[in-house]
Amino acid sequence: MNLLEHQGKRLLARHGIAVPRGVLWPALPTGVGGYVVKAQTRAGGRGKRGGIRFAETSEAAGAAARQLAAAHLGDDAVESVYVEERLAIAKELYLAVVVDRDARCRVVLASPRGGVDIEDVPDDAILRLPVDPAGGLTPSAAREIAKFLDPSGAASGAIETVVMALYALVVAEDMMLAEINPLAVTEDGRVVAADAKCTLDERARFRHDDWDAYAAPPQGSEIERAMAAAGGAAADIDPDGDVVGVISGAGLMMATLDLMVAHGIRVRCVIDMGGTPLGGAEGLVPIFQAVAAMNPRVTFINAYFHTALADSFARGVVDAATTAPLPGRVIMRLLGRNAADGRALLAPLGFECYDGLTEALAAVAAVAKG
Repeated sequence: MNLLEHQGKRLLARHGIAVPRGVLWPALPTGVGGYVVKAQTRAGGRGKRGGIRFAETSEAAGAAARQLAAAHLGDDAVESVYVEERLAIAKELYLAVVVDRDARCRVVLASPRGGVDIEDVPDDAILRLPVDPAGGLTPSAAREIAKFLDPSGAASGAIETVVMALYALVVAEDMMLAEINPLAVTEDGRVVAADAKCTLDERARFRHDDWDAYAAPPQGSEIERAMAAAGGAAADIDPDGDVVGVISGAGLMMATLDLMVAHGIRVRCVIDMGGTPLGGAEGLVPIFQAVAAMNPRVTFINAYFHTALADSFARGVVDAATTAPLPGRVIMRLLGRNAADGRALLAPLGFECYDGLTEALAAVAAVAKG
C-alpha cells in the first residue's frame, strides 16, 4: 500500500525524524516565510507533472491549492493538497530503506546527490548497504552512511540519527519502502525530510489496526467500485457491449477477454470473482446484483476450479440466483472436480452449461450477434 506524502511524514515524525511544518489544505501552516503546495497522489513524479507549487504569500498558496485540488496528474486523481513551510535548503541528499527480496534482507540506499533526478545518478554516487536481519542496523553502519552523505562532517551526527530512525521505522511499521528524497540539510544546519515516499507491506495488515485510515478512496467506475467492495475486481470495457463476463481468477479473466474479443463479441464488462466463489451465495449475490444492474443480453460465467469443488460453487450460484436473478441468457463453462454434478444442479435455472470453453464461447457469440 502506497501512502500519501503527508501520511508518510506523520510516521517519520512519530519516529523522531524532523519534517517541515505542514497541514492539509484548506488550512495553512502559520508563522512560515514561504509555502510549498503539494498535490497528494499515490504515484511518484509529481514535480515533473506540475504537482508541486511554490508560493510566497498565503493568498498565492491558497490559489495554488485550489488549482491542484481540482487537477489530475496524468491518470492520477489528486486526493488532497498538503501545504508546508518552504525550507532554505543548502544541500539535498537521498536516503531510503527498501526490502530486497533477492538478498532476503533490507538494504539502505544513500546518495549525496538527492533531488528530482535521482534516477540519473551514477552507480558510484549511490551507497547500497545490506543489513543483516538478525543484527539490524548498527551504529557503525549508520556512521558509514552519514560519512558517505556528508564527508565534511558538518551534519553527520544528525544524519546518523536519521539513518537509525528510518531503519527502525521500516521494521516497526512493516514497510516495503521508506524513501526520503530529498533529505534536506538546511542553511541553519538542520536535517529535515523534505519529502517522503512510504510503502506498507499489505501482508502485515493484521498487525496494524490503524492502516484502514491509509486506504485510498475507491477509484474507477460504479461497477469497478462495487466489485472492489464485494471482494472481486472488474474492468469496464465497452459501454455499448451486451455481454458481461464473470470469471474465476484474474489470469483466466484476461485470457477469456482476449478470446471473447477474438470471437467478435462486444464485451460490456469483465469481472474477476476473486475469492468470492468460496463464500457461497453470500459472496456471489453482490456480483449478481451488479451484473443485473447492467442488464446484459448475455452473462458468460467461466468458472474453472483446480482445488475448490465445482458443485459447491454451483450450489452457491443456485442460491445467489434465487436472491438476485440474472437477466437475459446465462451461459456457463464449468470445469473442475464434480463439475458434471454442478452442471446438473444449474440446469433447472435455465443456464446453458458446457465443459468446453470453445463450445461455450461459440454459444455466447451466437447469442450476442443474433
